[in-house]
Amino acid sequence: MKDKNYFLAKAQENMPELHCRNIIPDATEFVASDGDSILLDLGQHAVGHFSFTFDRVDVFVDAPVRLIIKFGEDMREINDDFSEYKGVLSKTWLQEELINLDYPQKITLPRRYACKYIKITIDRTTRPIRLFDFSFCASTSADVSVLKPINSNDALLNKIDIVATNTLKECIQTVFEDGPKRDRRLWIGDLRLEALTNYYTFNNLEIVRRCLYLFAAGECNELGFLPSFVYETPYYHSGEAHIEDYALLFVVSVCDYYEHTNDISVVNDLLDICKSQLDCFKSTLDDDSIVTKQNGWFAFIDWCPGLEVMTSLQGVYLYALERFAGLLKAIGDDDCENYTSLLPKVRLASKNHLYNENRNVFINSRDNNQFSVHSQVWMILGGVIDGEEAKKLLLNCLDNKKAMQPCTPYMHHYVVEAMLKLGMKDEAVQYLKKLWGGMVELGADTFWEAYVPDDLDFSPYNDRMINSLCHAWSCTPSYFIRKYEL
Repeated sequence: MKDKNYFLAKAQENMPELHCRNIIPDATEFVASDGDSILLDLGQHAVGHFSFTFDRVDVFVDAPVRLIIKFGEDMREINDDFSEYKGVLSKTWLQEELINLDYPQKITLPRRYACKYIKITIDRTTRPIRLFDFSFCASTSADVSVLKPINSNDALLNKIDIVATNTLKECIQTVFEDGPKRDRRLWIGDLRLEALTNYYTFNNLEIVRRCLYLFAAGECNELGFLPSFVYETPYYHSGEAHIEDYALLFVVSVCDYYEHTNDISVVNDLLDICKSQLDCFKSTLDDDSIVTKQNGWFAFIDWCPGLEVMTSLQGVYLYALERFAGLLKAIGDDDCENYTSLLPKVRLASKNHLYNENRNVFINSRDNNQFSVHSQVWMILGGVIDGEEAKKLLLNCLDNKKAMQPCTPYMHHYVVEAMLKLGMKDEAVQYLKKLWGGMVELGADTFWEAYVPDDLDFSPYNDRMINSLCHAWSCTPSYFIRKYEL
């Protein structure tokens, strides 16, 4: 097996080039005194660095000038009172800076921001001042010149595709970031969905390879699972969190890459790691071939409060197992039969032990008899149930108010994927238009981290202010629209 240094070197070989452009906001200058403020509109969501020039009006400035500069992905964020924030994530992610300027100068703020609007307030000044030469240097490693428009006759799908590709563009930096406003790191769950969409839009293969190699270099936990996220700045560090479904989805991401590129060299580099992830997971199955919870485990599935995840996790395992068995068959690997033979056995066990025959639904004691869309979707994607029986099950749970419903576009993606697997193309289109179209109708020009139509204040972190309004896992409508010609 290749070592960490090999994988990091391969990741560095695939460092993408950042494309930068200057965006000039709608105001050219601002002459102001104490307490005055100005709102700058970039006209679009952008990720990058803000600069401006500060000078006197007439009398020389005789004391430091204090500015409060606030960046918002939408006007609601601009108008929020950050002093009232009560979320569980660090308040320092809120995009607001207080700076003191000693003398006239050109200022380029050192931090990177994700925003559409910028509000500058003069907190303290002894003299009138002038601010001008406003500029925002936006960055992405997506080559927008290669992006082709879709040819849909549906106006809403066209808008959804534009917003989805813009979301992906903003998140493609030197890695596939999960969100350019907050976290700004590489997660496996986001990587998988970003890469899928990237194949049908910008087709930046460099960054896919880079991200796969960065995870390969990560330190596994005591159970042998890959880290769920990595940092690349100011130096490489693999995250402390190890999420079981994400470790399995790394395997799926490698399968996706090979399916799109037939690049056997990358597969050969990563094959042993993929085998180890599935082998580690297999070791957690009980005598009935059902996954058992381990000490220190965390499975994500969705940011749904109170969600039970064991049935879904079983489905993710089957999903990864099937894809990997297909990859091994395609490349003629000697171990193919070892993985292929597991599929019917584990699927049958899943149906026997996780399905409630009386209620015709996947409800069981391992999930405290909880009824969720998530369990049904992952059992479908894992191949435990199919055909008309699966279609009926899926539609019934989506329409049942007693079922736990998805809270993020991440899980909504897998709902749509399950629909398309079952040939439910019309239903998939309607689902896309309802969920992602709902954000478009609310004015989104990038798609959000979390979206609950009946609760626009929903936040996984107990405060909407910290939510990302441009989040990688929300970009996949473009993948569905373009691949399946919706």
